[in-house]
Amino acid sequence: MQASGSSTVWDRILLGVIAIVAAYALGLVIDGLFLGDHVFDLLGFGPADGAITSAESRHYLRLVYAILGAVIVGWMLVIGGLVVGPLRRRERWAWSTISTGVGVWFVLDTGISLILGFLGHAVFNVVFAIALAVPLFFIRRELQPRRTAGG
Repeated sequence: MQASGSSTVWDRILLGVIAIVAAYALGLVIDGLFLGDHVFDLLGFGPADGAITSAESRHYLRLVYAILGAVIVGWMLVIGGLVVGPLRRRERWAWSTISTGVGVWFVLDTGISLILGFLGHAVFNVVFAIALAVPLFFIRRELQPRRTAGG
């Protein structure tokens, strides 16, 4: 186990992934507010890919992208706070909280994407999940031992 409160390469990698995702999400906010959904179109699952040609519908989707980006930015800030605080001290609950949140997101988001036929988005999720899972896997090895009922 590492010294309490010290950072490892896996902490830094995890924070790097979080920063990249937050920057991408902030891009969605900016894109939704000012550019008009170009980021999602470029990734292959935006309104142009879905043949949404109505200006009103595309305008509404800009709202959805901006809100989605805002939620992701908030999610990354929460995860980042856990990483630099309790996870850096290798508190097991912090690792479980992050891993469970990422796992639930992945199963729901990817499952919905596959059910609705958006394979490109499912692949995007796999890349994102792997980027988070690899450092979490190695950090797990350094967690504090589980406490027993008597001790």
